[in-house]
Formats: sequence, C-alpha cells, structure tokens
Amino acid sequence: MPLEVGDAVRVALKLLEDEGLDKLTVRRLATELGVKAPALYWHFRSKRALLDHMTDAIVAPVVAGLPSGGPWLAWLEDAGFALHTALLAHRDGARVALGADLTVARALGDLAERAVGVLHDAGFPLGEATRAAGVLVHFVLGRAVEAQTRLPPSEEAAVIAAETFPFPLMARGLRERAGSTVEDDFRYALGVLLAGLEAVSRGRGG
Repeated sequence: MPLEVGDAVRVALKLLEDEGLDKLTVRRLATELGVKAPALYWHFRSKRALLDHMTDAIVAPVVAGLPSGGPWLAWLEDAGFALHTALLAHRDGARVALGADLTVARALGDLAERAVGVLHDAGFPLGEATRAAGVLVHFVLGRAVEAQTRLPPSEEAAVIAAETFPFPLMARGLRERAGSTVEDDFRYALGVLLAGLEAVSRGRGG
C-alpha cells in the first residue's frame, strides 16, 4: 500500500507528543511506520521538510476557524490567540513551526496572507501590511517557544525567591504577578503589539 503523507504526519505528531522534537527524525518515523527510510525521504527530503508538513497540520484548523471579516484589530487578536493556542496544544509545537517553509506549511502561509489582507483593507499600504503580518506571526511563534520552555511555576518561584537571583526589581515585580497564567501573559503582550499597530493606523488617519 502506498505511503500517504497525511498518515505519516499523523504518526509524526504522535511521536512528537510521546518523545519530543529532539528525538523525532525521519528514520525514527520510518521505523514507527514499518518502512525503510528511503521510502520516507521520497516524501520528506529532510527533517525540516517533515516539520513543515507537521506545521501545516497544526495550523490548518486555526485558519479554518478564523472569521471571514470583522474589525481588523479583533481579527488579528483572534488569529494571534488561535495560533498561540494551537502551537501550545502540541509538545514542542512552536519549535516545530520555527523556520517553516510557507510553500509547504501552507496553512501558516495562508494565515499570514489573510492577515495581510485584513491589514491592507484597514488602510495599511500593502508593503507595510506584509511587514505587520510578519511581526504578528513571528511574535506569536516566539512567545509560544518561551511558554513551552518556561520553568514550571513552582520552580520559577523558587528561582525568583533565591538570594542569588541578581535582579531585585524584576523579582519583586514577578512576585506581584504570581498566579498569572501563560494566557494572561500572552494576552498582555499581544495587547501591547496591537496597540502599536493601532497607533500606526491612527497616525495615518486609519
């Protein structure tokens, strides 16, 4: 029976959950599928190519769930949250998507393309809209990587409380924020980014 790319990607995502990105290789996937590695290299020339297909599978539901229109700031906020949530739903999901080839990870490219359209319709020149859409996507990816590599809350609290922690003002501020979730922190940071875009839009009378 011919090997289907979709089936291989589903197994690769399962391996990702079970073993993490660092242990995921095309050869490891071939073993799990019960085929020889060359059979997979026909579909995935490298681990990066495999990750691009996995990124497409992770992000596709995000694009499918986005509204077709509406206020541009609300659309960008919804898109940012949906992408962030989808990446965090998979172990090492953000690292999988970093550096993706958008011609293969088409869903991520489609999300960026739709963001460009929303921004352009809101009055951003097309060149600037592409830049702003890129800022949004890369911001979400970076925040998701940080979230997935962050210490567990109890360990983080212990580090901050230690006398050897060299940043007293940050320590005090972080203690004031004790109990805030990854979602809380992301909401704040995304709000700052969107406020900047709104200020740019207002500056040109948008």
